[in-house]
Amino acid sequence: MDRVLGFIQGTDNGPLIACVAALHGNEQVGIKAFKRVFDKIQTHKIQVQGSLLGLAGNVKAISTNTRFIDYDLNRSWTDMHLQHAQIQGDFKRAEDEEMIDLKNRLDTYFSKGTRPKVLIDLHATSSANGNFIVIPENDAANPIVKSLQQPIVVNLDQYVNGTMLQHYHTQGVLAFAFEGGMIGTPEALILHEAGLWEILKASGVIQAHDQPAPDHYSEILRKFTIGLPNAVKVVFRHPINLHEDFKMKEGFVNFQQINRGDHLADTIYGPLFSPTDGMIFMPLYQKEGNDGFFIVREVNSNQVLSNN
Repeated sequence: MDRVLGFIQGTDNGPLIACVAALHGNEQVGIKAFKRVFDKIQTHKIQVQGSLLGLAGNVKAISTNTRFIDYDLNRSWTDMHLQHAQIQGDFKRAEDEEMIDLKNRLDTYFSKGTRPKVLIDLHATSSANGNFIVIPENDAANPIVKSLQQPIVVNLDQYVNGTMLQHYHTQGVLAFAFEGGMIGTPEALILHEAGLWEILKASGVIQAHDQPAPDHYSEILRKFTIGLPNAVKVVFRHPINLHEDFKMKEGFVNFQQINRGDHLADTIYGPLFSPTDGMIFMPLYQKEGNDGFFIVREVNSNQVLSNN
């Protein structure tokens, strides 16, 4: 498939909104959502103030519907790894080529002009209630982020290194992950599409969308947050060790309350129990991935989402 999902160059007096979908190749709902939004903008000739770009993340992994081929493309954006891949040049591992090509394309678009730049990394999770935003706390009050109304995780970057978002955040880009629900569900497509429309409206890239009711997508987003926290921080991560044969206990969903001592998973070394009270977050229910589960706790959303 072509890496470029679509590009619209509108007027020059608006931001660049860049969407990357399927950085994990089995999380393809973002591709479908972007194409639906992109097609509607063109079909209805909706005026665009700024630019809209959609890129496929890990094209090789998308073709095999796997999270990755040789390594996780969203854990490799460190300065050292990027330099190694660029110098190596022969791309012995699939993700080396994917990362450098994706970076070159993003850098080309981001280098044009001084207008605001927004990067949205579209993801899905392997468990239910997988709708949330991942962004550093100092950007959580941005109107674009707030328009999504989803739970915000403010410190995941302290537990997960080498993400694409970390790389571009240091370059002054408003970069955040939009986790739109459980992999392969119709709800995830609905949530991603509604979120993209609200992002475009909140950023000023479009003034109105194709729906006759102006709050249609906003109401969809709100309904998906019922019963979920407004903002959380990570307090624990279980990294999967080599050969431990990690298996999450069945039935956990994101933001489910757990207590210290609860049986969460099993390995060849024995059962894993929760070290603390909190909420389970991103429990791993797929074969690939290095994060077994996280534990989060709710934080003061008024403080996190304050503009002060």
